[in-house]
Amino acid sequence: MTPGARLAAAAEVLADIFARKAAADRVLAAWGKAHRFAGSKDRAAIAERVYICLRRRNECAFTVQDESPRALVIGSLAVADALDVDVIAALCVDGAHALGPLTDVERASLQSRRTPNDPWITLNYPKWLHADLAAAFGENLAREMAALNTRAPLDLRANTLKTTREAAIRELEAAGLRPHACATPSAIRVADADAKVTALPIYKEGRVEVQDEASQRAVLFAQARPGDTVIDLAAGAGGKTLALAAAMANKGRILACDVEPLRLKNMEPRIARAGATIVEIVGDPYGGAIKAAAGEGADLVFVDAPCSGSGTWRRNPESKWTLDETRLAAYRAAQTKLLDRAAELAKPTGRILYAVCSLLSQEGEAQVTAFAARKPDWRVAQSLMLTPARDQTDGFFAAELWRG
Repeated sequence: MTPGARLAAAAEVLADIFARKAAADRVLAAWGKAHRFAGSKDRAAIAERVYICLRRRNECAFTVQDESPRALVIGSLAVADALDVDVIAALCVDGAHALGPLTDVERASLQSRRTPNDPWITLNYPKWLHADLAAAFGENLAREMAALNTRAPLDLRANTLKTTREAAIRELEAAGLRPHACATPSAIRVADADAKVTALPIYKEGRVEVQDEASQRAVLFAQARPGDTVIDLAAGAGGKTLALAAAMANKGRILACDVEPLRLKNMEPRIARAGATIVEIVGDPYGGAIKAAAGEGADLVFVDAPCSGSGTWRRNPESKWTLDETRLAAYRAAQTKLLDRAAELAKPTGRILYAVCSLLSQEGEAQVTAFAARKPDWRVAQSLMLTPARDQTDGFFAAELWRG
């Protein structure tokens, strides 16, 4: 593919992401399967351009005064590559499958580039979330948003059911990687974010899992103990379920629930690979089976609730732009419902650990405050907030709730 054809392909992928509100990695994978002629270098270049446009969308759109996928790609050449108008114009006609000639409006916009002043443009986040993000970060807004606009590192969790972190680091080094220990006891960060860890025996045999350090910190914060009965009320892909099993040394019970049966089905190979023998897949968190399985109730109900994912914008930058107020309201309603269900399932002396990979107060602190007001026999015992710039992790909020 010519450089011009790669740019056109990036615009095509962006259009699909925005139209379907889909995950960028999945759209890119689907595009690659549908265009077998594209080599590995082509696919890598297209993916890089797509992620530049997603991370710096507002800057790119401002530069060309247009938000279309074509405009974002053209704008990215000026914003990220610092190319002049004539070079950009040449790339746009680089071959039969390129973007096509610059319009007079596009050329004029590129030639008369203005400097944006609004923080949501310079820092690349949705304008409608400005008040929330400014409240979350205050004077650190620019620093934190800059961190959110960088690429996320590759973090692993050493599965202590099968190895130690020290042994896992040695094995990764022997495989030619450059790992180092993080502040969280089980966490390992690999220098090369593109390292194919999932192809290595250490992953295939369950000695490590791919998991951001923030998620590992949330499980550590939950303080699940060996012998506990734990309900993972929104288990999803199962990453925190497996981390809980390791924290409990495979002693006790973990009852995994999710509203999507397929997610639970997909967990089964991960559970087997990790050797997490205390995990029981139960099903619907609102069904009768979980109440029966829990008996007198759970010592800990872990609520890793669906959310905006604003804390994961480093790895999922498209979610900044596919999120809207309607979708955010739906997440908040789901969080409220899960918290109320958790209160029903905890034993009288039990606890709730609420967690969201969000930086928005309305999904974090405000949500647990509203829960405590709704349920006066519950209180917020302690909370944890992680941010990318300060903590070098995904953004994350967690709160421990107690009765009494």
